[in-house]
Amino acid sequence: MKPAWLKSFLPHLCAIALFVALAFLFCSPVLEGKQLLQSDMMHYKGMQKEAADYYEKTGDIPLWSNSMFGGMPTFVTYTGPSTNKVGVLNRLFTLYLPNPVDMLFILMAGMYVLLCVLRFRYWIRLMGAIAYGFATFTIVSIDAGHITKAMSMAYIAPVLAGIILTYRKQYLAGGCLTALSAAVQIYNNHPQITYYTGIIALCLAVAAAVEAFRQKELPAFAKASAVLLIAGVMAILPAMDNLLIMKEYTQYTIRGSQSELSLNQQDRNNKKSTGLDISYAFQWSYGKGETFTLLLPHLVGGSSSEKLSTSSHVYQTLTDIGVPPAQAAKAVEQPSWQLYWGAQPFTEGPVYIGAIICFLFVLGLFIVDSWHKWWLIAATLIGIVLSWGANFPAVNDFLFYHLPLYNKFRAPTMALVIPQVTMVILACWGLEELVSGKQTKAEQQQHLKLALFVTGGLVLLLAVGGSLLYGFAGPADTSFMNRYAPMLGGEVPAARLLGALKQDRSSALQADGIRALVLIIIAFAALWFFLKGKLKPEYALGIVTFAVWFDLTQIDKLYINEDSFREVAQLDNHISPSAADEMILQDKDPYYRVLNATTNPFLDANTSYFHKSVGGQSPAKLWIYEDLIEHQLSKNNMAVFNMLNTRYFIVPDQKTGQPIAQRNPGALGNAWFVKTIQWVPDANAEMQALDHFNPADTVVIDRRFQKEVGSLQPVADSNAHITLDKYSLNDLTYTTQNSGAGLAVFSDIYYPAGWKAFIDGKETPILRVNYALRGLLVPAGKHQVLFKFEPATFFLGRRISGISSIILLIGVAAGFIWTWRKSLAK
Repeated sequence: MKPAWLKSFLPHLCAIALFVALAFLFCSPVLEGKQLLQSDMMHYKGMQKEAADYYEKTGDIPLWSNSMFGGMPTFVTYTGPSTNKVGVLNRLFTLYLPNPVDMLFILMAGMYVLLCVLRFRYWIRLMGAIAYGFATFTIVSIDAGHITKAMSMAYIAPVLAGIILTYRKQYLAGGCLTALSAAVQIYNNHPQITYYTGIIALCLAVAAAVEAFRQKELPAFAKASAVLLIAGVMAILPAMDNLLIMKEYTQYTIRGSQSELSLNQQDRNNKKSTGLDISYAFQWSYGKGETFTLLLPHLVGGSSSEKLSTSSHVYQTLTDIGVPPAQAAKAVEQPSWQLYWGAQPFTEGPVYIGAIICFLFVLGLFIVDSWHKWWLIAATLIGIVLSWGANFPAVNDFLFYHLPLYNKFRAPTMALVIPQVTMVILACWGLEELVSGKQTKAEQQQHLKLALFVTGGLVLLLAVGGSLLYGFAGPADTSFMNRYAPMLGGEVPAARLLGALKQDRSSALQADGIRALVLIIIAFAALWFFLKGKLKPEYALGIVTFAVWFDLTQIDKLYINEDSFREVAQLDNHISPSAADEMILQDKDPYYRVLNATTNPFLDANTSYFHKSVGGQSPAKLWIYEDLIEHQLSKNNMAVFNMLNTRYFIVPDQKTGQPIAQRNPGALGNAWFVKTIQWVPDANAEMQALDHFNPADTVVIDRRFQKEVGSLQPVADSNAHITLDKYSLNDLTYTTQNSGAGLAVFSDIYYPAGWKAFIDGKETPILRVNYALRGLLVPAGKHQVLFKFEPATFFLGRRISGISSIILLIGVAAGFIWTWRKSLAK
């Protein structure tokens, strides 16, 4: 006879097996050894390559890298193994499954935990878990390589589960689950998702407070809140190896306090921000009408790069204007058609949670009689409003300037992760209420019909009415015309093709409408027959669950399918050196820089895979370098390129278009002595002085450093030189020779939080010169100069992280064991 605990655990094991099977089924090429091509991960390889190689070679923690933007801390890319022991759980909870199977599994498993805590029926738990895991926003994020986002999303539901348990007075179990789930989410390091988790949790806490007041249980609420506060602190402390240093680093980046320049300080509202510029932060804002992609994925076209078929209007138009059928067929089957016509600059796919989930969510609005409904509705509405960003400035502009930390984040569209969580929960709750039989049959049937009429009517209004009212014109249509007019021989055939594209946009919406109605009717019929006693509840719920899975995966396959996977060898070759790269790599000097002008160098991390790049890609560039890009590098100021020691430019060959390398004879090397100091009154003047100056002879310095420089008249005789003796990521060693006291300029980026300079072992102040570089006063004669990067905050954070993460794991393990043994004793 099976032990009682094993018998009770068996359904959960079956659920785990089901989630693993569904994840592998969706990502079946993984079974053949293939891997998903994730564009952001390709860039990430370039971002971390130099630091990862350094760690592998030396075993030392890499804290600085020169592979991007002339040099920057590695805190957002790679610092070697973390001291946070919670990281072990990140792989353990995903059962060591391969990417992206692991993410799909943990997303489903996380929601399953919450639905278990809410005590829903088994099939409803499975349905909700599948709905959350396969929501299209999740799939699109995984496809793009937003690994930290997807993994952080997986722990939203378990955090809420812990909070709910705690407010049920299960203080130990709830506190442990909250602390553990939040700690793993924070470890995955996507602060924006954690921020949205906090918004949902706040809505839940407010609703719990109101309910406690109504039930006259405020002391219990206060006790639970105190437990949750402790749990929150316990969750945060293990991440101090990242959080402390990022807090320090952020103030010097585009996400922290703004640039010293007043030339570009004011945003579109003529206000200063303590974070990102509001126009940049709100660039990816969901349209108000676009919100209904939650119900109809192609409401505004789907993605910016969809495939079409030979039955499309575009194909027919291409053949009508003389394109050979085979060529036209090949063209429409390429994922390059701008079906998307919404408010965002472009998108990889819609935020779609499923027609059936929307139907059940509406059912939940009518049928659920619980205080939980109100925080779920409130959080849903907040997430939707936040996602509108620039399209609802009356609210979102105010929040941007006043809501703590909110101006550190961009892409408001991401806030739709909130309704993805809350709508699934309320949909499951509505289904649970319907099946539980708490209401009379008449009331149940009435609510079910109301949900059908509301959801079905909305589908008809949007799909049929929208097809009549929308113009299906998008902001990208102008670039579409500019692209195809030369190819098709003029604006007239290009306009015909654009008209056909608009017809295909309309057709996609109509097809979505028919599809949504069919799916909703299937779910309605299954539940209706259950209410009529003609279908067992398990069968009805099984049908609904299968329909939800089928609905979502069919849309998901538009964004991740067999074509999305590659052989490992193909991925290894995805970042392969061009002939220009190979030519540059023949130069064995350890330290010079390269600009790749064959792409947008400031959105390209692939070049960083091979070289120390003037460009790069980073969500947190240093402000001084962003200013340098905007005011100098983007204007091709060769003096600034020279002072950055840009030895090579990669440019397209004028005949073949292939990248070739050109050596820059004006590159000034790693360091040099200057003859003249040009003093300027402030940062604006410092930047403007770079417009016309000779960096080989002249250095531009803000007067704030005049006290350190004093009355020095720099000397640079004909034999003066500075030689790089040792190149390393965390330290650089030079030998200097000069007949008199001089001012040395180093082509290294100025960063005051951790870099120290020593001349013959004695610490010497580092000056900021030429707006972005390091300068040093060097006495006459021969000297050794050492630059060393030792940010004390980083090492303090690692110590706190190591100790607190061990305490957390031991404490949580003890709490769960105590709770389990106590439950067995009952």
